[in-house]
Amino acid sequence: MKKQIRWKKDKQEETKTLSLVNKEDVVQTDYLTLFEGVTIFFHQYNFGKFESPLKVVAGSLRLDYCYAGHVDYGIADKQNVFFEPGFLKLDWREKQNMRYFFPSHQYSGVTIIINTKAKEETLMQMTGEKFNLNTICDNYRKNRDHVFLKTDFIDRLFEDLRTPTLRRSITYLRLKVAELLIYLSSKTIAKNNCPKGIISVGILDKIRRLRQYLDQNFTKHLSLEMLSHKFEISTTSMKKGYRDFYGASIHAYLREKRIEKACELLKKTNFYVARIANEVGYTNPSKFAAMFKKKMMMTPTKYRSLHRY
Repeated sequence: MKKQIRWKKDKQEETKTLSLVNKEDVVQTDYLTLFEGVTIFFHQYNFGKFESPLKVVAGSLRLDYCYAGHVDYGIADKQNVFFEPGFLKLDWREKQNMRYFFPSHQYSGVTIIINTKAKEETLMQMTGEKFNLNTICDNYRKNRDHVFLKTDFIDRLFEDLRTPTLRRSITYLRLKVAELLIYLSSKTIAKNNCPKGIISVGILDKIRRLRQYLDQNFTKHLSLEMLSHKFEISTTSMKKGYRDFYGASIHAYLREKRIEKACELLKKTNFYVARIANEVGYTNPSKFAAMFKKKMMMTPTKYRSLHRY
């Protein structure tokens, strides 16, 4: 696969942009060096998998925040890490992962990489106080991935970084990274955030196969018990794993697929609404009509009258 790497540099703000082109796939990663050994990256990907060109010094502290999409990658002991919008991941691994998968075929997020050998005066300059990265290292077990679920503080901090004018200000970015490091150094915060977002490869494989099965059979009557038996996974693990990985429940995804198919049939066929309900997996036409109206804000008949070719 032929690769082209193009660099652009904004001299005023010292912003660099890496564009990596693999056939039709384009990766755009803007980044700034805030201090020696401290770099922030802004990602925007639109495909299913990617091998990162970022070279990370072994033992670095890596922080990833997800704005959109889902991320999945393998770690040791046949486990996978995944996180979704609003999640912050802390990674102390000696060997950084380079291959990532995006189940929703998109990803938008921020990465902050801090060399653990960064000079103390650099960290003091950044945080405004005597600060040692070992404080954070002591709070979290090394070589484990910690995924922090949504909190108001994390949401506000990273939402601020989405503002284009603010993210181009090195002074502002330094302030925000300093806030984040001080937050993570709190033993209270660490105590309340056990490692999350880690799933065994075996369960992950079953969740992926379940998704494929739903895509191919969403018009059938599918119970959680039947799916649990078919994929040899407990109902609880299946429900939690699916929601964690894809960001929605199994029932919510089935409703989405069925309504999508119903819209297509309403536009392209003359089938009665009752038949369309049956075609997309509803045995009760009234229940289908109510669900359709809740989702589309109009009745199936009204939708057809507005969207016929």
